[in-house]
Amino acid sequence: MQWIDRNRLKTEMLAGTFLNLGSASVVEIAAETGFDWLLIDLEHGSGTLADLRGQLLATRGTKAVPIVRVPSADPDAVKFVMDSGAAGAMFPYVANAQEAARCVQMMKYPPAGTRGVAQIIRATNYGRDWQKYQAEANAQSLVVVQIETPESADQADEIASVPGVDVLFVGPMDLSINLGHPGNFTPPAFIQYLKNVVRACERNGKTAGILSRPELLESHRQLGFRFVALGSDSGAVVAGLTNSLKAMKNAI
Repeated sequence: MQWIDRNRLKTEMLAGTFLNLGSASVVEIAAETGFDWLLIDLEHGSGTLADLRGQLLATRGTKAVPIVRVPSADPDAVKFVMDSGAAGAMFPYVANAQEAARCVQMMKYPPAGTRGVAQIIRATNYGRDWQKYQAEANAQSLVVVQIETPESADQADEIASVPGVDVLFVGPMDLSINLGHPGNFTPPAFIQYLKNVVRACERNGKTAGILSRPELLESHRQLGFRFVALGSDSGAVVAGLTNSLKAMKNAI
């Protein structure tokens, strides 16, 4: 079982990308590319829980740590995701500290939480590593909560103070839409909310994350974001095919 390197999480910028096509082959390509972490997206992506285990298997033997975004804070879905061998879960649209605490609770085994226990699951190498997994899971499983509204950004301090929350991850598109300027990530009010999240993480010993863009990557780094995703598999396919067609048309 591979977990995120928590020393690096606290000191370095870890590079990730979003994978939403539901394809194990694409996950394998991304994992072999050398990303630190991969986000398998079950909220907006094309894949389902039935596709998940093949995608997780595609990261095996690489350094890429698989994190799964669940559609909602559903304990049954979280249990399946973690039993399948994910290193952590991302929870969308977390509004406040109470919701964040509930996310932590469903991620952790008793007495820290309410995650159901099974011995022979993929995460334990089908029982072969059960004792090791049991000893590590509560401390190592990564809990990522998304900040996607002005209201949740205003409560970033309270959310970051919840024990067991590891990363506050800004969803920039949702935040920009909720601020009334869809897709515009540069207004002063938007930047101030980003700063609020980063400062809250710094005060509480947590890590700030964001889905970035090439032109914003350096500014996000300077603001203090360390758990950073850039692009997606579907975006890469669209860009690649568009460039191929453009080159063909230019040649013709």
